[in-house]
Amino acid sequence: MSTTPDKNDPLPEDLDTDTPDVIDLGAPDDGDLGGISAAEHRKVTDQRDAALRQLADVENMRKRLHAEKDMAVQFANQSLIKSLIPVIDNFERALAVDPAKTDSAAVLKGLQLVHDTMMAELKKQAVEVIDPKPGDAFDPTKHEALMQQEKAGAKPNTIVQVLTRGYAIHGRTLRPAGVMVAK
Repeated sequence: MSTTPDKNDPLPEDLDTDTPDVIDLGAPDDGDLGGISAAEHRKVTDQRDAALRQLADVENMRKRLHAEKDMAVQFANQSLIKSLIPVIDNFERALAVDPAKTDSAAVLKGLQLVHDTMMAELKKQAVEVIDPKPGDAFDPTKHEALMQQEKAGAKPNTIVQVLTRGYAIHGRTLRPAGVMVAK
């Protein structure tokens, strides 16, 4: 049996891994400085106090950075959501229209306006559309093959038809374009 602890073994229960809040260098007892002068003892005490303050500063900074990171994660989508609120307003206005008093062309025109507004807001947020064309080479990082089809004149592993457009942000694919690929 080895006496060397394995790095995967848990620490012994009697080992205190907590850093003490105060490091006691020992105070002189009734004038007995244990062979050091009062000035040297004061210097050591001052250095200890400075080290403890620095440790406290580091711990406070760590806690503050952790809290700031949590807040950033919590509100990361705030600007996107704020930019989409006008789009929701437009949808609500469109839904409030009396169907008996409007024609389908006006509804389609309104939907197109809402769509265009939505796409403009997504573009402001650096969202890019992945819209491959038939004949483009299949790219598994940007496209998802939903179907395969034999097509005369089409090269294998090329896109035959786009079923759904994809989206990316800063070059990272959020949703790949759904495509039909030639066999």
